[in-house]
Formats: sequence, structure tokens, C-alpha cells
Amino acid sequence: MGHGNSNKLYVTHAEHSGMFGQHTASSGGFKAKEQASQRRAQTPFDCCSLTFQPFNNPVCARNSDGTGNVFELVSIIPWLKQHGNTNPVTQEPLQPSDLITLYYARKSSGEIHDPISFKPFSDHSNIVAIATTGNVFLAESIKGGRDLVADVKFKKEDVITLQNPHGLPPPSAPANPVQAAQSAKVDETDKTSKSKAVTMKPPAAPAVAKAKAAVPWNASPYSTGLPGASLTSTSVDPQIQSSQLLWDEEELMFDDFANPPKGKGKEKDVGKRRAYVRVVTNLGGGALNLELYCEKAPKTCYNFLQLAKAGKYDNCLFHRLVPGFMIQTGDPTGTGSGGESCWGTPFRDEFDLRNAAKHDSRGIVAMANKGPSTNGSQFFVTFRPAPHLDKKHTVFGKLVGGEEVLDALEGLPVKPGTERPAKQVRITEVVIYQDPFEEYKQREQRKRDRKAETQASRVKEAEEKAKDDMNWFGVKVGQEKAAGAVGGGIGRYLNLNSNSKRPLEARPSTAPAPAEEGKKKRRIGFGDFDGW
Repeated sequence: MGHGNSNKLYVTHAEHSGMFGQHTASSGGFKAKEQASQRRAQTPFDCCSLTFQPFNNPVCARNSDGTGNVFELVSIIPWLKQHGNTNPVTQEPLQPSDLITLYYARKSSGEIHDPISFKPFSDHSNIVAIATTGNVFLAESIKGGRDLVADVKFKKEDVITLQNPHGLPPPSAPANPVQAAQSAKVDETDKTSKSKAVTMKPPAAPAVAKAKAAVPWNASPYSTGLPGASLTSTSVDPQIQSSQLLWDEEELMFDDFANPPKGKGKEKDVGKRRAYVRVVTNLGGGALNLELYCEKAPKTCYNFLQLAKAGKYDNCLFHRLVPGFMIQTGDPTGTGSGGESCWGTPFRDEFDLRNAAKHDSRGIVAMANKGPSTNGSQFFVTFRPAPHLDKKHTVFGKLVGGEEVLDALEGLPVKPGTERPAKQVRITEVVIYQDPFEEYKQREQRKRDRKAETQASRVKEAEEKAKDDMNWFGVKVGQEKAAGAVGGGIGRYLNLNSNSKRPLEARPSTAPAPAEEGKKKRRIGFGDFDGW
């Protein structure tokens, strides 16, 4: 039963104080809140609900539902004067005379505990206060209906719940019994009026079948798995209904670009699946014309285009230059260690995709990174082939215009002992001439709109057809004839011409044919069944 290395059949003081597991009361309060990495929305039990600081003179503001908020006296009084006697938590009227002075039991170390059981308070304790005496206890210490500190009896409505983190119902009743009785009477009158109204209701209309909920276009055939996860894990909120997993819209778009359509002439139409941009610099107004391989590195190209649209590359410095190798830019900070993707997080490499581009010529545009799958916003342009960078950096474009600008960038002087250009050259703007991703989104949106219109028209036609099939007696048209019709049978009721595969042009004669001498009489057809 013991925790840690203990085999004792009871919980020791060291285990209860949190030496093994930190699961107990002594590790709560304001100190634990300061040490925690993130503050929760719940106010600590030893802090003021207005200032969120530890209190020295605690007072309680009682709410109508039996709960209460703890405030520091020197903080709540100025608030009430300034805001017209309004409770800062519930926004209800609050007079200074309504505040109840609280008395907490503390150890010599200042730790708050229960005066009866001497259990320390924590963020998981159910803390209550007695309105008549102001003494604060754990909820388990007031079951006898008597304040054992002041030796005074109290009523159930005198209990104020200060903290109940586990969502249990408060042990206290409404503050004013008269108001509770009045509200009960109002509820009874409402119920009687509702019952009368129910008796006077007109006859209910025929039930209409509920329309099916619209299924998202990116729904997958798989489930999210949340019901199973909530059943086997205590950290997942309980889920009782299964839900479909939704594909990421951008990932579906990237898959479509990476797998171009097949057909006559479609593979050759590469220009429509590529983007064309112009990177303008302050180097004499020169610009670099780039062609982006959206079919070979779709996610990288999409990131570049989105950053360019957002203006993230404007005024970016060419911060690294290695003559004869490459020049690098794309960092808004200009230090070489900044910049992030359009999603705010690093994204994966795409040099392992099918038909991935290589560093095989001058003017190749590739992503700079700090390791596998750490792409952000920085990119570089090569001055010569660099096959040693294959499978390490994602190539997503090449230079198709502006060779003289690239030569000028390569000829810039470099600061001694560094790789930083001596002259500051910046990107003034990035002009996008063709963005295949936007065209793809518009095309897909038009397809979905047409599909939605078709489904809506079909539903409308089905509803109109259902209305037309019913006569004013409420009977479906054609049902009477169907009821009167006789199905298949035998003998005279057998419809021989109903067999469409072998139709009979004429019914065979039932009269016996004259028998020839030396031959047996042969029957043709089914014969006559009148004698049955």
C-alpha cells in the first residue's frame, strides 16, 4: 500500500507530505502557485479574489447560491467605494456591512490548516466557512452541525462554500430562506400554468424526419478515437459520442499538387502548377525572378508565398554571403537566427518526395535550416552546383531571370573574418505573378458550391414529390390500386406473358390434337387447371 520504497500497510507522514508523488495538501497555496509553470484560472485558497495576492485580513462576500468569495479587507473597501458597492466577481450589489470577517487557523510557519483535523489546506480541499462565527474549516469537519471552535450550533444555511474544486454540490442552502420559499412558490405556479397550457395545446402536427447533419467535405473514414481514449485515460475529458476525423485542408491540397493529374497532355502542363515571383532588391533596383516548384515541394512553396503575401520578406537583409557558394536571406531580424514559418512552427523537409529537385546548377533556391525538419523562413540562392546539400535542404525553386543581379550579389565585399556582406543589401518587396494555390482554392470552392446546390435541389425535389404523392385523405396515391391487384398465381390466374425473358405470343390450345397412327399423343403447354 505504501508509496516509493515503503512496504508498510499505511501511509506515512513523509508520503502524506508529498515526498513521493506530490499528491497531498502541504504542497498547495500561494507558494505552489508561484512555483508552478502556469497559473490556473482558479484563485488560490489563501489569496484575495480581487488582487490575487495573499491576504492578511480576509473577509468573505456571500453569494446567493451559497458560495462565497474571499477578499482582502484593505483592497475590497476602496473597490466598493469606487464602483458603487458592486461585487467584483459576481457583479451583484455588495455593501461593506455584508462582509463577513474570516478566521483561519495557521501553524507557526504560516501554513493554513483545519482547526479540527489539523489537515493542511490545498487546491483540492473542500473549504467552507460558518457565517455566524467566521471560522473556516474543511467540509468534513462540520458534519455535526456545531462549530467546535466557538462551541456554537449553526444551521445549514449558515455554511458558505469557499472552495470546491471537484465540482461537488455545495453543502449550504440559499442565503435567505424567505427568498427560497418565494422562488419555490413561483416555480409551482409556473408548473401549474405550464400544465394548463399543455392541456390547451392544439393537436400536434405530424412529425417531420430530421434532416441529416451536413458532413464536412474533408471528413475522413476514420474516427477521432476520443471515446476510447477517454475510457482508458483520466487526462481526457469523457466522450460518449464518436466523431469523424477531419483531414487537414492544406495537407489535402499539398497531396494534390504532389500527385499531378494523369492524362493526355496533363503531365506536360507544368507551368500552371508552378508559381512565379519577383524579389526586388535595393541593389540598383535589380530583381531576382524566381520559379517555384509547387509540384515538387508544395508545402515549402506555400510557406514562401504566404510569408511574401504577409510582407514578412520586406526589408529583409542578405545577412550571409559565401562567394562561390551561396547567399542567404529571409530573416526579419537580420541576425541569421530568427524567422519562422507561416504556421508559427518549423515544418518538415520535402527533399525525400518523388521527383524532388536537386542542387544541380547555379541559381537554385533552397530552404536554410538548423537540422532535419526545422524549416522556417530563411532561404538561400546558390552560385554553383552543390550536390553535397542534397537530402539535407529542400529545393523549391530556381532563378529564371536576373543573372546580373545574382552576379552583383556574389561580387559584394565581405567583412573580414565573417560571412556578412560589408554593404547592406535588402529585399524591398516580393511581387507574386502567379499563385497556383489560390487558383486551386477557388476552383475547389466552386466545386463544393455546385455540389451543395445540387444536393439542395435534390432534397427540395424529394420533398415536393413526397407532397404530390399524398391525396387529401392522407393516403399515398396508387396504394388502393396496388391493394386491389392480384399477384401471381396458378391456373387461370397465372399470367403467362409476364415472363419477359420468354414471352408467349399466343396461349397454347387446350384442345387435344388428333393422334396420328403409330405415334403417342404429345402434350404442349401447361394444360388446363380448371379441375383443381
